[in-house]
Amino acid sequence: MSRSGVKVSAIGLLGAFAIMTILMVPAYADPIVKPTSAGTLNISFDTTPATPNPGDQTELKISFLNKQSNTVQPHVDYKVSVMQGDNQVFGTPVTHTAEGAVSIPFQFQTAGTYQVTVEVQGVVFQPIPPETASFTMNVGAGDNASVPEFGPLAGMIIAISTIGVIIVSKKTQFHI
Repeated sequence: MSRSGVKVSAIGLLGAFAIMTILMVPAYADPIVKPTSAGTLNISFDTTPATPNPGDQTELKISFLNKQSNTVQPHVDYKVSVMQGDNQVFGTPVTHTAEGAVSIPFQFQTAGTYQVTVEVQGVVFQPIPPETASFTMNVGAGDNASVPEFGPLAGMIIAISTIGVIIVSKKTQFHI
């Protein structure tokens, strides 16, 4: 109990800090999922980092999903190409994944718009006519700059929250 008659518990303050932490955790983009051109599989595509910059190492994350169960489909023969305009800047030969998910390291050299095409040529050791799924992504700054997940408002909320905690702890004579 403090002089002002307000009872403050350490658990309450820790709870408030926990809630503020949860609210301030950055948001990440979900993978993009598209069906292949003939609809045999769904392809999940994502990158790490979510917004690549030229010269930085990027992981192209691709998962092959069974359309009926929406689970990872093992044993897929595939190839990947990365195009910038009409120029192919990266490509893999036909490759097999037993796990149904791959992470391909790549380094974008310039900023701009890229097209990543995943071509499936076989499922569970059975060849199929090639099916594709294409994903468009922006790399780097300039006209293609990404919008930050949190803007100036988030900074103001953090500052006000911090000042509020300081004021409450001073008024209640709470010391850790």
